[in-house]
Amino acid sequence: MNNLYKSFFTIRGFIKKEFSQILRDTKMRIVLFVLPIVQLVVFAVAISTEVKNIKIGFQYNVSDSEFVQVIEHIEKSGWFKIVPLGFGEDIALKMKNGDLDAVLIAPLEKMSVDRERDNLGYQLVIDGTNLIRAQSVERYINTILSNKLMGQTSPPLSLNVRTLYNPEMRSPYFLIPGTMAMIVGLVTVLLTSMSLSREKEMGTLEMILVSPISSIELILGKTIPFLILGIINAITILFFAIVIFRVPMNGSYLLLGLSVFAFVFSTVNVGTFISTFAKNQQQAMLGGFIFLFVANLLAGIMFPIDNIPIFMKWLVNLNPLKFYVEILRGLMLKDASSSFVIQNILALFAIGSGFAYLSYRRMQEYLS
Repeated sequence: MNNLYKSFFTIRGFIKKEFSQILRDTKMRIVLFVLPIVQLVVFAVAISTEVKNIKIGFQYNVSDSEFVQVIEHIEKSGWFKIVPLGFGEDIALKMKNGDLDAVLIAPLEKMSVDRERDNLGYQLVIDGTNLIRAQSVERYINTILSNKLMGQTSPPLSLNVRTLYNPEMRSPYFLIPGTMAMIVGLVTVLLTSMSLSREKEMGTLEMILVSPISSIELILGKTIPFLILGIINAITILFFAIVIFRVPMNGSYLLLGLSVFAFVFSTVNVGTFISTFAKNQQQAMLGGFIFLFVANLLAGIMFPIDNIPIFMKWLVNLNPLKFYVEILRGLMLKDASSSFVIQNILALFAIGSGFAYLSYRRMQEYLS
């Protein structure tokens, strides 16, 4: 009992020291509380999955009144920027210079005459250097042409589309949950990994090691402050996402809070594990960035993870960002089932516990 009481005071001393060392630095306070909000604003406002301002030109017979109506539909869609093209103008050269993204070419005969021959001979020329942009252009044009020709062809076209969970197709609903995971992961992994490395670099770790403390006390004293700061950071970001950017919250706040704790627990222990290898803060920062770079790519934040080869699936299942992103999107947008959320929360606790155990073993080797 006395040993437990002594350990409590030892850990409390470490926590007070870490908070004092972190919060007395103005730059560190800005990194903790200001930069995450700035990042969230930039990702939510400046970055969008919607492709707009597509530079498109047309080649057609000026007497083709129906194609003129198609052009009007394209112009009113809001996706395109019309580029005037003269007769015989070099399309390839304008695309090479970046003046055109696409050209829609109509038959020389009128559209109505072509329809009588049952051959609507449109040709769409697209700059394919940007695959995502090219695919979007093709999809937009197909949508506009389908709407324009609906009921005019035989058999008549019929298109019924229903979008679940994000009917307005707002990109912030898709981007912000992933961005929140990126920001919290960045703060917790980097700051935690640099904490123990700072002690090594400044030579104060040797002073700590000669004092009568155990490796578990040292690890807890170093991780608990960042666990608390990470939770505060995550709650702040969630508040801005829900209140300011109006991202819906359809699920349980209790499960959301538990998932925040589980995610911060896992990333803090990842940072602690990295710090056991780093000899200085520069190495710790490099190790943290390497981990985060791979974790962001394998989290499904920007790119789908279903296409990842089977032999790399184990990397995905060791990635805490992947499980946290699934929880956020599931809870906030879809009101996912409790079993789905709890399954991902348990995965986060398993990852965090695994890295905590590895950190403990590494610290024991260092102390011996």
